[in-house]
Amino acid sequence: MSVAPHPDAPAIFARILLICHKSLLSAATLIARGQPEDSTGITRRALEAARVALAIKINDANTEQWTAYQLRHDRWLKRQSNERPRPFVVRFADVQGDALIEKIDTHLGILSDASVHFTPEFYSSLDWEVRTSPDGNGEVFLNYFRKSQREIEFQFIQLSAAHLAILEALNRCYDGRFMQDDDCRARLAGLFERGRALNEAYHRDNGTAQPE
Repeated sequence: MSVAPHPDAPAIFARILLICHKSLLSAATLIARGQPEDSTGITRRALEAARVALAIKINDANTEQWTAYQLRHDRWLKRQSNERPRPFVVRFADVQGDALIEKIDTHLGILSDASVHFTPEFYSSLDWEVRTSPDGNGEVFLNYFRKSQREIEFQFIQLSAAHLAILEALNRCYDGRFMQDDDCRARLAGLFERGRALNEAYHRDNGTAQPE
């Protein structure tokens, strides 16, 4: 992209942009290899990074909330002493009710329930196979690579949706400069159109209703 970041923008925005781009490439590679469940943790971390960037954009004081050096350091000291550290939750200021934060949180929740954590949803989504041998003994197999083209297509749609939300967040961090650049705007429009076409084809071919 030819767009240049604003010189006064915090350097962490550029770093997070690169982290998210790397995550997109890694996740896409895993999906293409037929291991989409291994890609979701990477995508979730990228969404978390974009959420941090947006929180800092909303209120610069959130930088200190996220860093929380002393609290994090104390937790590591506790672990090294075989003690249980106190619970720690980052509480960003002024993010409640923000529509884009809520969109990112929705993606985070879906990925967490579906495949990041060891949930019943994750367990049941795996490609299990049970066979009974002639002597009556049962065998259980787990296919490590997804064979369903439908599943691979769906995972690419989900990946695209997540990273479009990430781009939306980073565009806002840079005061809309991505969308002010003709080349960048054209690329994003092309990406959106390809994603829309893939989504429509997926639901048409599989006889499922598109989300509103």
